[in-house]
Amino acid sequence: MDFWGAVRTLRRRWYIALPAAITAVAVAAGVFLSIPTRYQSTGVMVLTSPASGGTFSEKLSPEDAVQVNPLLAFDGSLTTTAQILAQILADPKTRKESLGLDKESTENFTAAGGGMSGPFLFVTADGSSPEAAERLVSTVMEFAAKELDKQQTALKAPASTFITSQVIVNPTAAEAQIGGKVRYAGAAFVLLMLLTTAATFGGDSVLNHLRRRREAREGKAESSEASEAAAPAAAPAPAAAPAPAPAPAGPPPPPPPPHANGAPRRPPGPPVRRPQPTASEQTVKIAAPGPRTGRPGGPAWPTGDDQP
Repeated sequence: MDFWGAVRTLRRRWYIALPAAITAVAVAAGVFLSIPTRYQSTGVMVLTSPASGGTFSEKLSPEDAVQVNPLLAFDGSLTTTAQILAQILADPKTRKESLGLDKESTENFTAAGGGMSGPFLFVTADGSSPEAAERLVSTVMEFAAKELDKQQTALKAPASTFITSQVIVNPTAAEAQIGGKVRYAGAAFVLLMLLTTAATFGGDSVLNHLRRRREAREGKAESSEASEAAAPAAAPAPAAAPAPAPAPAGPPPPPPPPHANGAPRRPPGPPVRRPQPTASEQTVKIAAPGPRTGRPGGPAWPTGDDQP
């Protein structure tokens, strides 16, 4: 079936397609409204090193002649420190015990280091309300700053060499994330429209089959009624008359006279159109004269003596 044939079928069975399409739209709208809207907020921190660098000289004893901050003792130290903080924040134990987030929590966040782009820590949080998302971003960045000081203290780094953090992007206004809702609703709508088309064509096939069966039954009923009505109207056949007594046998009829040329006479019948006679048939044939009686042995054809 081509495109226009499908359109004609849908138009002919509109009482099936229209309710099914309305149902598809209603179900898609229900799916869209049933999925809760999520709100997302982001924040950015940057790590900075102290002005004096990562070393501290103090001539108190030979073993403490130079004190170094271990987090600043390698290349790209600030970027690496940002990655360390991102890994700490991604730890499920940290999320559950320090931030109070578990598998059943409605709020969630992701933290990622800046990588090669610099010593940045990006925090993205989503929640069931704008306030919850913004509050979670602030909580995570405060915890990252405290965790940074805790790690440097655990490494016994001099306080003057501590890496400091600074918030350069405060939690942004949370925005509604409806992409997932739209995708689910669109998938439901497309699926139900396919089912609507299948139901319309299936209903059309079933209705056509029932119509053909009904027409066949009506045709048989009409033929049987016509035969029953014609049976009483037919006149009864008259009784057969008694056969006449056979006539006495007489002499057989004389045979038909033969034809002039000796061929038997054809039985009477409709005239038969003969084809155009040939030249041989159109030639007049004259019988040769018989022998002369006055002159025995004379020629049978005319001679000069026969002229007057």
